Amino acid sequence: MELMEAIGNRRSIRFFKPWKDVEDWKIQRMLQAARHASCQGNCGSTEAIVIDKKTYPADKFEELIQCASTFNEIQLRTAPIVIAWLVNMDAWYKELVESFSVLFPSRAITAAHGWTYKILTESTYPRLMSFPREKAEDLLRVEAGQAIANSLLAATELGLGCCLLATGRKPAEFPKVLGVPDNIVPLWIMAVGYAAETPGQRPRKRFDKLYHYNTYGNPLKEDQAVKEELIAENMIQPKDPLPGREEELRHVCRMFGYKEDMPDMPKDKIKALYEEDSIYYGEVPPGLEEKGV
Repeated sequence: MELMEAIGNRRSIRFFKPWKDVEDWKIQRMLQAARHASCQGNCGSTEAIVIDKKTYPADKFEELIQCASTFNEIQLRTAPIVIAWLVNMDAWYKELVESFSVLFPSRAITAAHGWTYKILTESTYPRLMSFPREKAEDLLRVEAGQAIANSLLAATELGLGCCLLATGRKPAEFPKVLGVPDNIVPLWIMAVGYAAETPGQRPRKRFDKLYHYNTYGNPLKEDQAVKEELIAENMIQPKDPLPGREEELRHVCRMFGYKEDMPDMPKDKIKALYEEDSIYYGEVPPGLEEKGV
């Protein structure tokens, strides 16, 4: 599929088909996409552990599940593949000169940018090495986000579903369960598999509430012609709840043996999402009137 369609089709999938294995070559393509993401200084700090539930010890996987938030258990139990995304701090503190210097013979940079090997080794590198670990880690988390985003789009293009999951229940135990050394920072776990649901696109904040023109607080107006083009390219798609979405969710929950209740919020709070000054203002989604909102 085209890039814009892959962006539009990407969803956070929360129900997977546990009986359908993910092909190894698809995981390879996802990781290659992550490997080629933009990274400052060419540092390549984003790493991953691919956990295949067919061969991974069941008791260790239960320990991993206990690290995740309770509302993420379903994804982990139904997805056949789980990827633990990591940052290797040695890529910054031990390998940065080597990884950056590769850019000289590859002609990725020139003297016009102000670079020389002498400046890299005698000025830039010592300055970067003076960063406290917390600052360097913050920078590398941004790089990891770009790599993970690449892998998500590659997975979507391959017909897979994914969901990024936090380890909010036992974050301190997460590195121990993975068995990683101190220079490795575990970030996220990602469930990967074939979707057992077909959600619509998620609602997003208004364009003019997110983007500004010249000055912060001066909204950048959404170009309706561009929006129509993106609708035609299938990047902007019908939003949830699609017709039949609630029935689908109840059926999937019933299939897996989970309770079928649909969580909701007070009607006045739902209605407020669509008022003129709301960050989500727009057309009332299908089915809202039927619910008496």
